[in-house]
Amino acid sequence: MPKKNKFMNRGAAILSICFALFFFVIVGRFAFIQATGKVNGEVLAQKANEQYEKKRTIEAHRGSILDRNGKVLAEDTSTYKLVAIMSKKMEPQYVKDKQLTAEKLAPILGMDEGKVLDILNKKGAFQVEFGSAGRDLTYAQKEKIEKLKLPGIVFTRDTKRYYPNGIFASNLIGYSQINAKTGEMQGMMGLEKTLNDYLKETDGYMTYDTDRTGWRLPNSNESIKAPNNGDNVYLTIDQKIQAFLEDSMTTVQKEYKPKKIMAAVVDPKTGKVLAMGQRPSFNPNVRDVTNYYNDLVSYSFEPGSTMKIFTLAAAIQEGVYNGGEKYKSGSYSVSKKDKPIKDHNDGNGWGTITFNEGVERSSNVAFAILANDKLGTDRFNQYLRKFHFYDKTGIDLPGEANSKINFEYLRDKVTTAFGQSSAVTPIQQLQAATAIANNGKMMKPYVIDHVVDSDKNKTIYQNKPEKVGQPISAKTAKEVRDRLGKVVTSDKGTGKPYKIEGFDVAGKTGTAQMTGEDGKILKGREDYVFSFMGMAPKDD
Repeated sequence: MPKKNKFMNRGAAILSICFALFFFVIVGRFAFIQATGKVNGEVLAQKANEQYEKKRTIEAHRGSILDRNGKVLAEDTSTYKLVAIMSKKMEPQYVKDKQLTAEKLAPILGMDEGKVLDILNKKGAFQVEFGSAGRDLTYAQKEKIEKLKLPGIVFTRDTKRYYPNGIFASNLIGYSQINAKTGEMQGMMGLEKTLNDYLKETDGYMTYDTDRTGWRLPNSNESIKAPNNGDNVYLTIDQKIQAFLEDSMTTVQKEYKPKKIMAAVVDPKTGKVLAMGQRPSFNPNVRDVTNYYNDLVSYSFEPGSTMKIFTLAAAIQEGVYNGGEKYKSGSYSVSKKDKPIKDHNDGNGWGTITFNEGVERSSNVAFAILANDKLGTDRFNQYLRKFHFYDKTGIDLPGEANSKINFEYLRDKVTTAFGQSSAVTPIQQLQAATAIANNGKMMKPYVIDHVVDSDKNKTIYQNKPEKVGQPISAKTAKEVRDRLGKVVTSDKGTGKPYKIEGFDVAGKTGTAQMTGEDGKILKGREDYVFSFMGMAPKDD
């Protein structure tokens, strides 16, 4: 018996030591947790908050783009996505009669009934969606579907970018869409892209405490972070003028089917661009883009006779233009080795005529003489610089191209005077033309008028007119406008088609030959760039 007690005492002692060690480990663990608040690197308070604290997003809106009068050109709008619940676990709210559901939904979604039924018959799906046809639904479509009272048909709310005017200054405004990776609305083209930092929004949120079943606790502590809506951008564009411009381009496109059209309207006293468009264009709601460039600023071309405006201005400013002086039209030799410059009627000309008549008839020979013999090419080149044809305008738009002034060989220097050999952008011509229309003061073009913080209703950016030069005097500008007025009103003037009843129009036509890939001039009936630069009323 004593031997047995000895072993029993030893076992009891070992067991007591084990229990004591276990107790101290547990106590130590609790003490550690109490001191650090962590378990396996996880913060317990955070885990508890995740379990009992709920967070709800407060949606922010991307800033709108508006015209100068506050008419909306781009904005966020609420849309709906259609979802069909297929799981019987969701009784009674699941699709019970697939055939009936397909039959009713198909005409509203614009889908084939069989295609809708195929989607509803997807095996093992808890819920199904209906592709692009089931997204971006309007409130009216949602209401139509809801009136059908189809079990299992539900909607989720979404936001999309909406362009109420469709094809409307589209290459200027651009478009934005949801980024698939971040889920954020993002500008992808045009002003939507370059002004993204102004326009972008930041969602807010609200947090509150719940019980373990998810019900909100009374008197729980709420924390609210307000959403930060995007800023609203006001353009210089005038919706009415832009609409007229779009209609005109559409008419020309249907009747003549040109490869390109570029058109703009600018206020010469301020440089504000009131309208800007091109063809081909696109509908930003559909995003059927074929040309991602804004051709008014990104496309350089040989402008043809509209460049004669600035050659004429230089000659008048330098005092070498005498409108009553006569010259022999038809053909003009720059040098013995160079091919002669010819007037546009196959070099036949109109005999000996005055320079005033030469301007009205758009005689290449008249302007070759002005540039080469009267001004001299060096002095003419100085005026190309004064009118900023060597420089970008710096307009507040992306992708501006520069000119390609070809001023190495004598013939190229002379032909630049009437818009051949060298290439410029439309926006460079428009800027230069403000000097003619604005009594010699040349104004920088711009399209962004001001930006407003939509939450505080406070202007955070304001653009202002900027004079960028004065290449000619007010007296010269008026004389140029008078000469251009005769281009439109004279029986001999090439601008007769642009005479508008009730308006005193001044302007200049342009017809530039195009070159092929081999560098040779094309001879086809349609191988030309046709253009017109005009201003009205002539004296204001």
